[in-house]
Amino acid sequence: MSTEEIQYTERPSTRARNLGLTVYPDRRVVVTVPQGTPPRVVSDYVAGNTEWVARRLKELEKYEGCVGLPGGRRDYLKHKERARSFVHSRLGMYNNYYRLPYNRVSIKNLKSAWGSCSELGNLNYNYKLVHLPEPLAEYIVVHELCHLAEFNHSKRFWMLVAHAIPDHKVRRKTLRKYLM
Repeated sequence: MSTEEIQYTERPSTRARNLGLTVYPDRRVVVTVPQGTPPRVVSDYVAGNTEWVARRLKELEKYEGCVGLPGGRRDYLKHKERARSFVHSRLGMYNNYYRLPYNRVSIKNLKSAWGSCSELGNLNYNYKLVHLPEPLAEYIVVHELCHLAEFNHSKRFWMLVAHAIPDHKVRRKTLRKYLM
């Protein structure tokens, strides 16, 4: 792959100290450019990283057919309260059945997990679940809720999940198609 073949956009930055190169799941290539960087330096930087870009683009092929979700701080701030409302409503609904005590519920901008449960009974959920189809988001809520009873992925844990989400295997498989 040559430099001419790489279509990239420049993102000017007043905060960046160095040039940065990002390949996004939608195959966009973005160069973060510190203020005052000459155009020739930017093109030389991209030229020096063509192999790296080509490898990243090749790696993305395994995600063909997957759905990339919106993200970033602005998206998090925009959807955090909607996610909190959804999670609390579903916890109330499903915990009528499970009756599991929990402490704090947090909505976070997690990078690589849909949720987590601590041994202290705290539940954490990724705000991006508001971008998922509702059945998948409900599965995530129930999954973490069930960890309050079984802090593992044992057969007993999956039996608990199945009480509220009988098709949890299908939902879990479908969830893998969504990229955080």
